[in-house]
Amino acid sequence: MAGAQRGLGRGLDALFKNTETVEENESPNMLPLRLLHANPNQPRKQFDDAALEDLAASIREKGVLQPLLVRPQVVGGELSYEIVAGERRFRASQLAGIREVPVVIRELDDMETLAIALIENLQREDLTALEEAKGLQELKDQFNLSQEELAKQVGKSRSAIANTLRLLQLPDMAQEALSAGTITAGHARAILSVDDIARIDFLGLIVSQMLTVREAEALAASWKEHKSFALPKDTKNETPKNEKSVVLKEFQNQLTTLFSSKVTMSGTEKKGKVMLAYNTEEELHELLGKLGIKQAG
Repeated sequence: MAGAQRGLGRGLDALFKNTETVEENESPNMLPLRLLHANPNQPRKQFDDAALEDLAASIREKGVLQPLLVRPQVVGGELSYEIVAGERRFRASQLAGIREVPVVIRELDDMETLAIALIENLQREDLTALEEAKGLQELKDQFNLSQEELAKQVGKSRSAIANTLRLLQLPDMAQEALSAGTITAGHARAILSVDDIARIDFLGLIVSQMLTVREAEALAASWKEHKSFALPKDTKNETPKNEKSVVLKEFQNQLTTLFSSKVTMSGTEKKGKVMLAYNTEEELHELLGKLGIKQAG
């Protein structure tokens, strides 16, 4: 641990106490937005458009109340500033149409920048479950921390850290579904509790049948005991989720014929999902063409 802190200069502990404290000798500067650029390693990848608009409205009325934390960089022979903490304020300021924002400028190395960017988001609970897992793993690797040390630094239990990091063991398709909000972290943990060979099939069941976390956990328990996915009767609704109406079955047959590929429908006529499957790049392009989607290039 001590070695990791020496590599940070001021030490990891100092960074985790308050990532945006303005010290007495650090009076905010005003910088044009055009001189600022986002951190490419920002742990947070998704920004809620509605929340940004709300913040932009507040900035138009009251201005940016909290300075952004930035570090100087030379890009293409010109001085610019990379945002270490405050990218959300930066984006909202662009929407608000203002030209300059208050900033605190610090000389920070890449590891310090990563630590601050991650902790800023963790403190505000702005990260998705997968973004948090990737950020924690990068922080753990960069500073050579054990799970116990990492848990202590971010103020979480070791078991919570372990559960979050386990999300990175999900198959790529499950990670994409988690990022898109198709499944929750609870669904993801249920998927991780079954054997590797069954995880993709399990994901398909969860999505196609719109299972709750409780139902997914029951299926996982069934797999552990019987090596098959069978939902106990007491966890099912009175009407099975995979039972389609005659109308939906007919729609599914028509879509299968139209797209010449497997089409899966779930839900009811009022609410549900339609999923189109493809097995090759050619099939994907054919599907996109029939949907009227033009491909770049």
